[in-house]
Amino acid sequence: MAVIVATYTSIQVVGQHTIGLDDTLADLFVLVPDSMNPFFLLVTELGDKKGIYLVAIFALGWLLMKRNLVGAAAIILSVALGNEMNKLLKDLIARPRPDLEHLAPVNSNSFPSGHAMVGFIVYFFLAYLIIEEVRTKSRKVIVALLAGLLLLLIGASRIILNVHYPSDVIGGYAFGYIWVFIWILLYQYFKKKFKKS
Repeated sequence: MAVIVATYTSIQVVGQHTIGLDDTLADLFVLVPDSMNPFFLLVTELGDKKGIYLVAIFALGWLLMKRNLVGAAAIILSVALGNEMNKLLKDLIARPRPDLEHLAPVNSNSFPSGHAMVGFIVYFFLAYLIIEEVRTKSRKVIVALLAGLLLLLIGASRIILNVHYPSDVIGGYAFGYIWVFIWILLYQYFKKKFKKS
């Protein structure tokens, strides 16, 4: 499903400023009052480079304390290389930013949203690693729900702050899911391999 969404949104946005999906979803975000902007400026920082790197360093320290060297390598490589992949996709698709007053600083193309894509990679992967450690089903569900809520808020913040179209965020989520799925498979493979040896 993520491959279909990533392919569809990529094809639709090439050479276009907006697509039907953007107009439909943008109407929902107009309902968010301007008084919420400071909250969304704070939330968007969690998907920015500084926020991502701080979370990645925290995850690295936690995984090293747990002696999960494969997990530590996987999360750092997936985030670093995922960020580079996002830059490559932005340059290839070259979609301009929304023609609105940007309420947060931006300096790259619009599609796919880096906050959505790289945020998805780091927070989804971290949630996956935490869920591996948590024993009770209720705690696993809580971790998954918190990660999902955070990712939705980060994506919404990019639209509300006028720096992305909704399709940029949806595309970012799709590409992020594909990327993190590949890295989780690699993580599982090497984890089993190192356990055997």
